[in-house]
Amino acid sequence: MTERESKVLTGMLDMIFESKETQEGINSDQSKDSSSDESGGIVRGQVDDLFSRLRRFSRRPRKEIDSSTQLFDQKKEGMSFCATDQQLLEWAMREVFDESKRYEEAARKAMTTASTTGTKTELPHLQSPIYSQLIAHLMRTFRVHFRDPNLALFIFNHAQKLSTVSYVFGCSTAAYNELVETRWLAFSDLDGVRVAIEEMNVNGVPFDSRTRKVIDTIRRELGSKEILTGYGEEVQSESWETLAKIEKLLAPKLQTKRRSFVQWKAEVAEVDEDETFDNWSFGDLEKIGNGRSARSTE
Repeated sequence: MTERESKVLTGMLDMIFESKETQEGINSDQSKDSSSDESGGIVRGQVDDLFSRLRRFSRRPRKEIDSSTQLFDQKKEGMSFCATDQQLLEWAMREVFDESKRYEEAARKAMTTASTTGTKTELPHLQSPIYSQLIAHLMRTFRVHFRDPNLALFIFNHAQKLSTVSYVFGCSTAAYNELVETRWLAFSDLDGVRVAIEEMNVNGVPFDSRTRKVIDTIRRELGSKEILTGYGEEVQSESWETLAKIEKLLAPKLQTKRRSFVQWKAEVAEVDEDETFDNWSFGDLEKIGNGRSARSTE
């Protein structure tokens, strides 16, 4: 590893950890003035660009996917031996969240060592390659199999608050889809759905067909079921206004700034046909750092 690479890697990880501390200080000052901050994500505004870049470059070669699939199957088998929701919760804390801490500690230690010694070495992953899959699967298992939506929400919230790295790599599109489904199907919490969709939008978590399918279901149920029966016209109007806000967030964004041919060509060159979105490695952190530096000088 070159000295320049070491500085980029160390700087990016420091940025991740320091951003959480900064935002927590801001949230503590604003908690009395804004209740929406309490229900939002661990980051808003100041570090959303960092999260967006991390997610954009979080790719992993397809050759690693097979081994990850096998590892995920092994974890699911371990879950299947849990006869109660309490046993599964204990398993999750031990096999998922404690493991998340170990990955993060090992990564930071390795980066510090590499930066200090200047030794070229393969750096470990920030998180398990199946961390996001485990979070989503745990949420669904608690909600569907054990019929305990509260524990499903707890799993998401714990991954979100455990650390910034845990949130970035654990609370993926699949996990947010589970969050949205749980809030609606179990609690008919339309405002909670709105908050989740806003978090996805702010923190660079992409929507997919399943996200849109859940929102379509909500629209149909609001229109066909007597879900709002017994509520006044004001509440019904607010519900439709909230749904309109959600659908606006889901609408594709028009590009306001025309890209030059050089920018377009560079973006295409960055995407390798052997890589897939939502998979990640340390190899792209330098790109993130370079992109951030270029943006700050514009």
